[in-house]
Amino acid sequence: MQHTAAIRISLLALVASLAFSLLVFPLISETQRANSDPDRFGQLALNIAQGNGFVYEKGGAGVLERTPLYPYIVAGLFKLNDGFSVASVQILQAVLHAITSFVVYLIGLRIYARRTAILAQTVFALHPIAIWYTARIWAETTHTLLLMFVGLALMILLESLSLKRSFLVGLIFGLSCLTKSILLLFPILLLGFLTGRFRSQGMKYGIVVIVAMLAIIFPWTLRNFQISRHVVPVNTSLGFNLIQGDVIGEQWPSENKYMLDYWVAGETRANSILAPYGVPWESGKGDQILCRTALNNYAREPLFLVRRLVANFCTFWHLSESLAKSLLFGIAQMLLMLAACVSSVQMPSAERRTLAPLIALLLYYILVNVAVMGIARYSMPTIPFLLIIAAPLIDKVFFHRTA
Repeated sequence: MQHTAAIRISLLALVASLAFSLLVFPLISETQRANSDPDRFGQLALNIAQGNGFVYEKGGAGVLERTPLYPYIVAGLFKLNDGFSVASVQILQAVLHAITSFVVYLIGLRIYARRTAILAQTVFALHPIAIWYTARIWAETTHTLLLMFVGLALMILLESLSLKRSFLVGLIFGLSCLTKSILLLFPILLLGFLTGRFRSQGMKYGIVVIVAMLAIIFPWTLRNFQISRHVVPVNTSLGFNLIQGDVIGEQWPSENKYMLDYWVAGETRANSILAPYGVPWESGKGDQILCRTALNNYAREPLFLVRRLVANFCTFWHLSESLAKSLLFGIAQMLLMLAACVSSVQMPSAERRTLAPLIALLLYYILVNVAVMGIARYSMPTIPFLLIIAAPLIDKVFFHRTA
């Protein structure tokens, strides 16, 4: 009974997501340049469901640029529905959004009074940006839930180190990387932190985390090597995204473009770089060439690297497919980021220490994305983290209460 209010809010999140996905999104998708399957995850999942393998079309080459977990989840839905079904994905993602809101509450409950945890959950449950991504066949909703599980698992691990908890953290890290590979390096930082704080015992459990994560990832790495004869831990695209980030660094804000425009410009440049080699950017070799090209450019022009980082940090919070969505994203994200910064400074040191794993994960996530490519879509998973941090300030400002 103690979680009744939180369960009701999760149900509210479910209803709000379903209402948007099934009723509102079809009416506005065209004006917002919002394809329901922009990254071809649905196309990939359909071929998996039909027994054609991890390919975009029957008989096609094995896909390297996509992570596997989300397409296989969607493939399971298509298998149950006996064909392509956007509605089934929308329903699943509405459920995942509701579960994520409950995890926000559980994390908040470990830090604040119940009402502050409920406030953070409620804002996330109805957050328009989080709900937006439940309507499309995109990995963001699944990825956000797994990130929240990582944050919760880290908090539990740091409360009391144990083999079981370390293994669980590694397992969740692995699943998160199979959805989006951005957290691949974070366990190394965690190992350093655990070793510094807990010495040999911390090192032991940090190694368990890394081994467990690698055990989850390795079968897919082996599959990628068999296809490409290159070591691709999860997926290619790093080099391609670096080139796109370069284009943003050069052209923003002097040229009035949106996300899809930068994507096309980045693709054109990547193809131009790879033309002498005769390989696509999705391939293992193409990815390595683009990475090497980008890194060499940064070494030659360090001032451009600084400019690039500044530009991508700005676009990380707002750059989207249309003016309306970019404005909504930018205003909502910047206000939330500001509230989180002020709240983290004002909160008691004990709460800040408890929040440290979440703050570290958030900062890592932002920095890695900004270093590669900054678009608003990539900042969506920061919303629940920022809300948890900002919740005491929001509570105080709007309800004149303290946690």
